[in-house]
Amino acid sequence: MNSPIFNPYCVEARYTEQRIPQFRDNALIAALPPIPSDEQLAEELFELPEFSVEQRDWSASERLCMVAELAHLLRPLQRHLSLARAFDTLMRTGYSRRGIRSKEHIETYQRLYEAKQEGRAFPTQSKRKANPQLSSALIGLPGTGKTTTVRRIFLRYPEAILHSDGVMQIPYLHIECPHDGISVKGLALSILRKLDLLVPDANYFQLYKPSLAADVLLNHCARALHNHYVGVLVIDEIQNLRNAGKTNGALMASLVTSANELSVPVVFAGTMKALKALGVDASVARRSSGAGFPTWDALSRSGDLNEPGEWEDLISTLWPFQWLQKPVELDDVMSNFMYECCQGIPDFAVKLFMCAQWRGVLDGTETFSIETLAAIMSNELSRVAPIVDALKTGDIDARCRYEDITPPEFTSLLDDALNAYEGVRQRGAALTADNPALVPRVASILVEAGINEDRAFSMASKVAKEGKAVGLVDATSAALKLAKPPAPVRGKKKRAIDAAALVELAPDDYRNAIHRASESDTTTFDELVAMGAARPLHELLGYV
Repeated sequence: MNSPIFNPYCVEARYTEQRIPQFRDNALIAALPPIPSDEQLAEELFELPEFSVEQRDWSASERLCMVAELAHLLRPLQRHLSLARAFDTLMRTGYSRRGIRSKEHIETYQRLYEAKQEGRAFPTQSKRKANPQLSSALIGLPGTGKTTTVRRIFLRYPEAILHSDGVMQIPYLHIECPHDGISVKGLALSILRKLDLLVPDANYFQLYKPSLAADVLLNHCARALHNHYVGVLVIDEIQNLRNAGKTNGALMASLVTSANELSVPVVFAGTMKALKALGVDASVARRSSGAGFPTWDALSRSGDLNEPGEWEDLISTLWPFQWLQKPVELDDVMSNFMYECCQGIPDFAVKLFMCAQWRGVLDGTETFSIETLAAIMSNELSRVAPIVDALKTGDIDARCRYEDITPPEFTSLLDDALNAYEGVRQRGAALTADNPALVPRVASILVEAGINEDRAFSMASKVAKEGKAVGLVDATSAALKLAKPPAPVRGKKKRAIDAAALVELAPDDYRNAIHRASESDTTTFDELVAMGAARPLHELLGYV
């Protein structure tokens, strides 16, 4: 067994006396951190970025980085405290039915062995004294902070505890199913791999990897969970479980049923649609609210900052963290508009607030408005529009259909913002057609490209006169297009044009523009404009 010195995840057990009768004389419970008060829980869960008003005078690049720190913000609400309390109670309740190398512990090994011999993943429920159910589910919409909160809660506990008799205790295992999907067998291997990380000399992954059947792997997982006294197993993002048909559903239901027998609590976290697909919502979800795992829906709001609901508590905590030089004041109008944009989903709200600040820094306005927020929802956060609309209308079917939609990652949003304003930072990007510096700058580039100086100034002047190009890059590109020689006309087409030239055309015949352009070294479009038969695009759009 590795000592704590060689295992960075492990601590040596320190025991505290337990006053609760069912928790006494149990080393597994005594080694856990003491039961916290609500105030202690709130303090431990709170996470805010460092901020001072002086930071608003920092450089743009530094402030962009500071805004990104809002991604880690967590303002504990009552739901967070209830969830932390539920996990702590669930863990201690499971341990109260187990003891280090106790008679019950050895009997469980025997039942696991018999189940394996009979070709089953888990033992059947024994007819012993009924105990509280130890399986539950954390169900909610994406973006409500389920996974983030679970991670923060588990920071309270050591990942591994080494007891004086060499027993390794794992208080929790948090397995997140990847977004690209995972099978039941892959889930089992993830559990074994995580145990190998916490108990380096276990080597479970290599030992059991040759096993082909998912039920056999799950049996090995059960033995490993039991062997290392795992306090709670959380299977997160369960909606990513692939092929959630009858076979997988039966295996997962078996895992839930056996949680009570093995005294290893199992918590599924994900969407309602995923749990229904697995066929375990009926047996788990009904018990979840009573066990302290209510459905995590959108934040409730009062509409009044003076009598705050969940939404007002969050937005009031978030709002002071503005790195803009012209910070925006929070009032009921702004708060309610933000809610309408996000429908009470915390992740959407934080990302909208971050994007608004990034825009203000990058476009130089150093502020934002309701119009800015609406534009962001139509652009950067357009991906979440279906779920926002479903929440607005209360359409349950649409909500289930779109509940797996996730907004862009924070890094992706920042990259998009930087790309959108890349032109603002390019040299010459601010040059417009009426700027006297545009023509000589464009002409200078054309001369360097090998074009005659007089012709270069002529083309640059023509581009400026048209007024279509914005910025040095666009203007130069437009001028270079004028430098391209016309494609040669040969064969029948040339003879047809020559023949047409001999025909006397009416003054308003469009073909006159072709002849005049070829004679005066202009473009056909210019001649059509001169005839009154065409108009430049910028005039049609109203940019006169």
